[in-house]
Amino acid sequence: MRIKSLTPEEMAAIRPSLLSFCRKYGDRRITHRALRWFRRLPHTRWKQGTLVAIATEEKRLVGVIAFGSYGLEESFIVVHPDHRNRRIGERLLAFSLQSLKKVYTRVACDNLPSLKLCFSCGLVAFRLIRGPTGKPTLCLAGGNWNPEEVPWGTSAGA
Repeated sequence: MRIKSLTPEEMAAIRPSLLSFCRKYGDRRITHRALRWFRRLPHTRWKQGTLVAIATEEKRLVGVIAFGSYGLEESFIVVHPDHRNRRIGERLLAFSLQSLKKVYTRVACDNLPSLKLCFSCGLVAFRLIRGPTGKPTLCLAGGNWNPEEVPWGTSAGA
């Protein structure tokens, strides 16, 4: 398996395929807002802390991970169902942590596979909020993170 970080230009060239992959295999857990953000990523330069990486096997897409502003804006991961439980998610998240040095994410408390992934990669839960879908949601972070950077669950970003 190969993991590759995409440039804005590379991402723009395959964006329709990536969006289709995320809609088809995201198990209805990727919010419309996150997909809209992904669709609107610029074709040229991205904000600091933005990363899109893919995992491929024999030139076939098997996983996608995306972070906007280290995850403070958006973050999600999708792994093809036939390739789950093979540590692809862990490798994508570890690659992202190594590349960005810090990541933030929000995971609904009923999304056990994503929580397991985050904890297995060393992310820590630091706040419980009501998420964008109204569900209890954990705020998680890893790497060189700072809770003062996080607006979720505060009066500024609740």
